[in-house]
Parts: sequence; structure tokens; C-alpha cells
Amino acid sequence: IYPFCMKLNFESKTVLITGGTRGIGRAIADVFRNSGANLILTGTNPKTIEELNQKFGGEKLKYLNLDFSNEENISDFFSSMNNIDKIDVLINNAGINIIGEFIETDNPDFDKLVNINLKGPYQLSKYIVKKMIANNYGRIINICSIWSKITRSKRSLYTMTKNGLHGLTQTMAIELAPHNILVNSLSPGFTLTDLTKETNTEDELKSISDMIPIRRLAEPYEIANVALFLASEQNSYLTGQNIVVDGGFINV
Repeated sequence: IYPFCMKLNFESKTVLITGGTRGIGRAIADVFRNSGANLILTGTNPKTIEELNQKFGGEKLKYLNLDFSNEENISDFFSSMNNIDKIDVLINNAGINIIGEFIETDNPDFDKLVNINLKGPYQLSKYIVKKMIANNYGRIINICSIWSKITRSKRSLYTMTKNGLHGLTQTMAIELAPHNILVNSLSPGFTLTDLTKETNTEDELKSISDMIPIRRLAEPYEIANVALFLASEQNSYLTGQNIVVDGGFINV
């Protein structure tokens, strides 16, 4: 497990994390596992899901295939979840980015990002919330981005979907509060995931770090620790908020 990881008691909780097989999603999964949660993690590659189940799956950890760009797959996923009566925590983490100037984007790009980043969490939340209402308990975290608060060139579609996801967060928080369900957005800044390391040179990483007041990228576990708190019973009053974890970047 990562150093300096918060540990809270999730022994009796079932946590569903989309996009939980890599990057920030995997880090979030790791800190929940360290806190004793029963985990359901999703990914889009059926072969990878099968391999992960064979290698790590067990009574407290299950991997399922879920691809928000495929309606048939979404339907199959819901069917596989019908026999699970209780989901205590939902973390809508799965998402993609397409970088390009607004004038160069097209309808397929628009549809792809909306389906995966916005419609997917909307559909899944509607399904899971029914279970939470029945149990009068739930915590939902929508993983947004600093680009839900600010933007830059070539991020029109991504910023649009992440703003939309936080808008969904706010209304869900109001409607679900009477059912003891708290809903928040968590917006990471630049984070040192494996993908970030692979797609940036050392000089590029230093250039990014120099723009951040703390002068470094976030470690994935630093994002995961915040998710753990938001999903815990220690959080009893915070709802409808967009928690930015970015080392101060959006204030510069």
C-alpha cells in the first residue's frame, strides 16, 4: 500500500469504483482495500478483467466489465448487479479525454465524451441510488477534474462534460440528502499516474511542476485519501461540493 495512506473502517461497506483498474481509480481502490472494504471494480477490457479476477479476485474483491460506450454492455452489467442488495459507496471515476481545438471537434467526439464522462455516471448513479435509498445510506463521489473549475485551449469537450458532472452532483446532493446519501465531486489536478509518467518527459514533468504552487504533481494516494474521507461515516455533513485537490494550481 502507498505511504501516508489514511485508514478508516470500511469492513462492513461495499464500494463500487468505475475505472478502478488503473491510475487514480486503482489508487482509490487500494486505500479502500486497506480499510477493509468489499470492492467491486470495473474496467473496459474483458481480457484484463478476467486476468485480474484470476490473479486478485476473491470474496472481498471482484472485477467486472463495464464500457459506457456500449449500451449492451451497460445492460449486462446492471443484470450482473441485480443480486447485490447493498452498495454503500459509488465512485464514478471512469472517464476519457479528447484534446483538440473546439473548431476541430466533431459529433462523434462529442458523443463519445458525453456517453462515457456524463451519461455513464448518470445511468449508473440512477441504478445504484435505488439500492442506497432502500438502505437509507450512501456516499457518491463523482471524479471530476480541475477542468471542471477552469479550462484551457483544446479542452472544450472535456471541460463541458466535467462541468456537467458537477452539475449532476449538486442536484443529486439536494434530492438525496433526505435519504442519508451524500454526493460530492472530487477534482484532481495534475497527478503522477503511470500514464502521466509514460506520456511526459522528465523536462515536461518539471515544467508542469513549476506551474503548481506546491512545486510537484500529486501522488495518486493523495487523491485517494480525500475520496476515502468523503466516502466515510466521518463525513456526515459535506455534500454537493466540488473538492479540488491540485496543490493550489487553479489559484495561480
